[in-house]
Amino acid sequence: MRAITQTRSVQEQAQLRLAVNRQLVGYEYRSKLSIFGLPLLHINRGGADSLGIAKGIIAIGDIAIGLVSMGGLAVGFVVLGGISLGAVSIAGIAVGLVAIGGVGAGLLVFAGCGIGYWVWAAVAVGVNAHGVVAIGLHTLGALTISPKGITFPQ
Repeated sequence: MRAITQTRSVQEQAQLRLAVNRQLVGYEYRSKLSIFGLPLLHINRGGADSLGIAKGIIAIGDIAIGLVSMGGLAVGFVVLGGISLGAVSIAGIAVGLVAIGGVGAGLLVFAGCGIGYWVWAAVAVGVNAHGVVAIGLHTLGALTISPKGITFPQ
């Protein structure tokens, strides 16, 4: 392992400078083919002077809005991201008709912690709740809270 006090070679300094510049500049691609005024594919990774908002049929960016979206914040029909809102949503925080993630809310939810109509989660809150801790009208789990009462693990 190199000591901290040693200097980097010229080549290493150039590689480091290039890596930093790539982060500052960002990247954007917009396909020439468009449907209803939206590009078929829009990729936008923001740099120092851009938010990185991608809008398209297929959108990939820091903030992505499209039919199929992937990004830190993703909105659309089928979405994948850190935080997502869509019909089918897969994310750390997922909201949608079908939500899959660490925290989820929706009609059909698979999550660590979830709220919805049909919920499968460690902590589940819903009409049909299935989990370690399940709260709802129809529950299944180790600790359940329902109109029938509270049941504890045996």
